Amino acid sequence: MALLCALLLTAAACPGAAAVPAEGSDNGMPVLRSAAAAEDEVAYSAVREMTGPEGAQDREVRVRVVNRPGEGMALAPVGDEESALVVRSSSALESLDERLLSMLQDTYSVMDAGVADLGGRETRVVEAERADGTVAGRFWVDTGTGLLLGRTVYGAPGEPALSVRLTGLVLGEGPWPDGETGDLPWGDALTGAERADLRGRGWHLPEYLAWNLRLVDARSTRHAERRVVHAVYSDGLSQVSVFTQRGKLDAEHSPTLRNGYVGTGTGGGGVTTQHDTIFGGDTGQYQSMWQADGFVYTVLADAPAGLASSAVTALPDPGGSGFWARVRRGLARLGFL
Repeated sequence: MALLCALLLTAAACPGAAAVPAEGSDNGMPVLRSAAAAEDEVAYSAVREMTGPEGAQDREVRVRVVNRPGEGMALAPVGDEESALVVRSSSALESLDERLLSMLQDTYSVMDAGVADLGGRETRVVEAERADGTVAGRFWVDTGTGLLLGRTVYGAPGEPALSVRLTGLVLGEGPWPDGETGDLPWGDALTGAERADLRGRGWHLPEYLAWNLRLVDARSTRHAERRVVHAVYSDGLSQVSVFTQRGKLDAEHSPTLRNGYVGTGTGGGGVTTQHDTIFGGDTGQYQSMWQADGFVYTVLADAPAGLASSAVTALPDPGGSGFWARVRRGLARLGFL
C-alpha cells in the first residue's frame, strides 16, 4: 500500500485525502483569470522573492523582474542586473495562463476567500482546497492592478512548501536591459504528433505523471548536438520540469555517480544515492538527476516533497540501483512508513 501511495501521491497524502478532484463552486476562478489578463496588460517592476520550506538549503531566492506587455519580461538575480535574461515566450509557466488555470480548476476547489492585506496592499485571496478540505494553495491578487502579488503552496500537513511574493512593486515601464539579450533556448512547443513520434523512438514522455500532474508544456532544443526535451507537468499550483536527453552520466566527470545517480552539479550538490531531492542552488527548486535505459533524466520541481516524489517515481528507474528501497526510505522520512 505504501508503494501504491508513492505512485498516486498528490501532495504528501494517500488516496482519500487528496487523490480525487475536489468538488466546489470554483468561484475564485474569475479572480485568477483576471490576474492572468493583467500580466499581459500592466507594466511594472518588482522583486520576486521565492522561499522554500523550513531548513532547506539556500531557502530564499530573489529575482528582479521588469514586465513590459508586448515586449516580454526581464529577469535578473538581485545584485547582478547585468546578467538579465529577457523572456518573450516562456515554457517555464512562471505566471498564470489558461493551461495552469484549467488544471487548477480540474484538481481543486478554487474559492474566493475575501480581502486581505499583503505587504501594505489590499488583495483578493483565492484558496485552492483539496477534496478533504485542506488548503493546498493560496493566491493574493492586488485589487488595484489585478496583478498576482503572492502565491503559496502547502503540503498536506499545512506547512508552506513554496512561497512567491512580488515586493517593491512599481507601476510603469521599468529599466530594460541594454544591448542584446537571449530568450530561453527552447523552440516551439512539441505537437501531439511529435510527442507520439518521440515515444515511438523510446522517449518516455507521458501525458500524466500522476492523476493530478498533467503535461502542460513540452519543448525541444539541441545541446552539444543532442536533442533535449523539456516537459512541464502541473496540477495548477505546483510545477515539475522533466529534462530528458539520450546518453549516460559520466562517472569521470561526476565523482558522486553511484548506482545510476549523481549530484546535479552547480546548485545541486546535496543530491545523493538515497534519491533525495533538495531545495536550493541557483534555481531554488527540488532537484534530482539519474540515468535509465539510455537516457538521463533531470527533475526540477516547484512542489511539496510528496508531489515531487510522486513525479520522480513515475519516471523510469535505474535498474539494479535499489530504487524502491530508496523510495521506501524516503517515504519513511515523510512519515508514511
